[in-house]
Order: sequence, then C-alpha cells, then structure tokens
Amino acid sequence: MINNVQFWSFLRQILLAVGGGLVTKGYLDSGTLEAIVGAVITILTAAYGLYVRRKAGLVATAAALPEVAKIVTTAEIAAKVDDPATVVAR
Repeated sequence: MINNVQFWSFLRQILLAVGGGLVTKGYLDSGTLEAIVGAVITILTAAYGLYVRRKAGLVATAAALPEVAKIVTTAEIAAKVDDPATVVAR
C-alpha cells in the first residue's frame, strides 16, 4: 500500500510526463507546464486535506489505528464510518 506522499509524488510525475508531451508538441512551454502542474497538485492536495479532516474522516482514521479498540460517537458519524470499532454512544 502506498502512503499519501508517494501517491502525490506519483500523480505529479504523471502530470509532468503528460505535460512533457504537450511541451514537445509545442502546446505549452516548460514554465507554463510547471505552473499548471504545481497549481493542480496544490488544489488537489488541499481538497483531499479538507475531505480527510471532516469529522467522519477523522473518526475513520482513528478507528483504523491498531492501538484503538473502540470509538464511541454519535449515530450520525457512526453511520458514515464503516468500521466495527466505531460504536454509537448510548
């Protein structure tokens, strides 16, 4: 399984490879390519960060840790997390 750093690095390299073809064909110059790839990676990373840090995402991340036996939360959050370690408060 790859981690987040490896994934974003891989995605950046794919974008650079595709963009390299566009530079070779003359559609872009290298400076524009770097700017576009940088902007795309920044926007995607920020969006992913916001998604992961929502309440259900934080609970799911915590529940996935081997040190965590049980997480007690509200029914609303528990319904969004598919993990048997997450239970509803009574």
